[in-house]
Amino acid sequence: MTELHVHDEEIWLDAACAHGLAEQLFLHRPYEACGVLRGNAAAGGMRIETLIPIRNVAPDPLHRFVLDPQTWVQQCLNPSGLLGIFHTHPHTVPAPSEEDLRQLPLFGDLLRIYLISSPDQSGSSILTQAYFIERSAAGDFHLRPARLRMA
Repeated sequence: MTELHVHDEEIWLDAACAHGLAEQLFLHRPYEACGVLRGNAAAGGMRIETLIPIRNVAPDPLHRFVLDPQTWVQQCLNPSGLLGIFHTHPHTVPAPSEEDLRQLPLFGDLLRIYLISSPDQSGSSILTQAYFIERSAAGDFHLRPARLRMA
C-alpha cells in the first residue's frame, strides 16, 4: 500500500492545547517537557484537540526527553485519535536536534505529528514548530515542516 502525502496539509492547534504547551514549557523549565497529541484528521490536514502531558524520564532531562513508558503504553493502547507527540526545547530554538531525529524510529510508525516548543526571545511566550513524521522509501524517518494554525 502506498501512502500519499499532500504537501499543503495544515496542522490546526486548539487554543486550549496552545495554552497547555506554554504551561508545560514554563512549568518544567529548565527541563524538557513532553507528551502526546490527540485529535482527528480534518479536510486539508490534522486538528489537535487534546494535549496529554507525560512525565519525562530521561536520565538527562535538560537535553533529552523520554516518555514515561507506562503512560506512553497506555496512550498507545487507545490509538483512536492519537496523532503525535510534543516536547519542549527550553534552551534552544524549536528545531529538531540530532537526538530528536535519532528517536524517530521509536514511534514514527504510530504517529503523524511532531511539535517542538521553545521560549521566544523575550522569554514570556513560546514559539512552536510543527512537523509531519514521514518515512522514506528506504525506511528512514524524517520530519517535514508543516504549517501550524491556531483553531
